[in-house]
Amino acid sequence: MTKKLFMIASMAIFSTAYSQVGINIESPHVSSALDVTSDTKGFLVPRLTTAAITSLSGTASEGLIVYDKQQKTFLGWNGTKWVNLGFEGSSGGNLQTGVIFTQGFETSDSVNYTTSGFSPSSFNFTSGSSTASDAPGSSALFSEGTRGYGYSTSNTSATVSYLEFNTVDASSYTNNITFSFDVAAFSVGSTTNGMENTDVVTIDISTDGGANYNTKLTLTGGNSSTATNVRWAFTGSGTGTNSYSSSGITVTSSNTNTGSGVTLTGAQAITKLSVTGIPNSSQLKIRVGVRDNAATELWVIDNVKLQAF
Repeated sequence: MTKKLFMIASMAIFSTAYSQVGINIESPHVSSALDVTSDTKGFLVPRLTTAAITSLSGTASEGLIVYDKQQKTFLGWNGTKWVNLGFEGSSGGNLQTGVIFTQGFETSDSVNYTTSGFSPSSFNFTSGSSTASDAPGSSALFSEGTRGYGYSTSNTSATVSYLEFNTVDASSYTNNITFSFDVAAFSVGSTTNGMENTDVVTIDISTDGGANYNTKLTLTGGNSSTATNVRWAFTGSGTGTNSYSSSGITVTSSNTNTGSGVTLTGAQAITKLSVTGIPNSSQLKIRVGVRDNAATELWVIDNVKLQAF
């Protein structure tokens, strides 16, 4: 028994004295606790979703490394936040470009948003096409994939409903961050309705996690007090954009028609909205505001992207 105890104690002392681990190597390097050697294979770290990594933040230990399989990047926990380890092209080599998040409202997409404001329940997924009794008729209710995200309600007040995206840490990206999405407007169940100049879509930016927002871009429906009830499909080619460093602006179709029930096409139909030059805040939060004054009016957005160039 004494001899067995001596052997166990000796093995424990030996293990403590030589506490390095080598895989495929008999003599691990003296500077390493773990030395993995291979000429044909790599080292595979845990691969997590963005949501799983976020939930890990409360218990993560400094130095923890994971791979975000949705954002396609390696992340390391520095003790207070996740830091992107896959730095790509930028001056100084310490800031990266690429997609920060997307949202296509498909069934397979991770939900990275909430709704709030005047009538959150008025947001609903849209699919298929408008009917012959709508305007524009026989037009897709999405710009990519099979679904969009629509908003329709009767709201004659100045209150806006919001589609709010989750706060993101964009500190490892360049300052040339752009938020964009596609937008269309429909008259539903009627070929004479549409958006007036009091019906709006806005882009609001916050760099402090939603404590304060700045409205940087507003899209309105009717292009004057007499040109009302305008509508358009995603097939339009018009754009509306503004820089974050500039004051907020309002964009609308330059169509000079002064009638009611006008279907816009081509460059007259503003189907792409964007704000450029957004700061790379560690508490970046973006929301889209919408308002319409009739339940037969339908705003639809799709193909949401936040990316750095």
